[in-house]
Amino acid sequence: MKHRSSPGRRYNHAVVTLMLMMMSTAAHAQIGVESPDAIRNAALSFVRAHLPAQSSGLHIHLDGPASGIHFPRCTKLKVSYFGYSNPYGNQTIKVLCQAPSNWQIYLPVQVQVDQAVVIAARPLTAGSVIQAGDLAVVRRNTSGLSGSAIRSPQAVIGKVLRFGTLAGQPITTGMLNAPDVVHAGEQVTLYAEGDGIRIATIADAIENGRPGQNIMVRNLQSGRIIRGTVTAQGHVVVNF
Repeated sequence: MKHRSSPGRRYNHAVVTLMLMMMSTAAHAQIGVESPDAIRNAALSFVRAHLPAQSSGLHIHLDGPASGIHFPRCTKLKVSYFGYSNPYGNQTIKVLCQAPSNWQIYLPVQVQVDQAVVIAARPLTAGSVIQAGDLAVVRRNTSGLSGSAIRSPQAVIGKVLRFGTLAGQPITTGMLNAPDVVHAGEQVTLYAEGDGIRIATIADAIENGRPGQNIMVRNLQSGRIIRGTVTAQGHVVVNF
């Protein structure tokens, strides 16, 4: 014959189950978990500390960690870039717990910076000497820009484009060369230097050249063609 449980027994069983659940929760709380907010704040602090000083225009978007994921409490968090450490654009942040437990998590972060940049106001061809009318200044998100953006037109005017640009394209430092200060067919002062001695003579430039560039010149006194380094307007140096 089956025995039917009394209401009192069912009540006692429910109480015991509830107590066991509470004990389990208390034990979990005693062990401790690291809050997602603490992990997130550590990652954000790391990103901000590695950004160049900016007065405005910075936007940081950090994904995760998910609120449903629990990590053991950590007393020693180490945060670093995972992979390429460019502070702008899309990056991955590694958060590593070193004590008392060992765990790690990777968080995607995107850093945008909106700032005034110099752009080409019209299409420009390679070799163009840039004039003021070739440029405009606009605000752009430069986080994904290849190369260092230029913020002042004065830093661009008079420079020479290494390759052509489209209208609206940002001008970066890697796109520019200094202008030629020596031109083929011009007479230059040729300096021969070495062991504390410096001798000056006149030469004909055979090639154009900008500061730091090696060009060929013809020594008018000896007729020899030699290669020297352009140092300034109309000056070429040969070391011996």
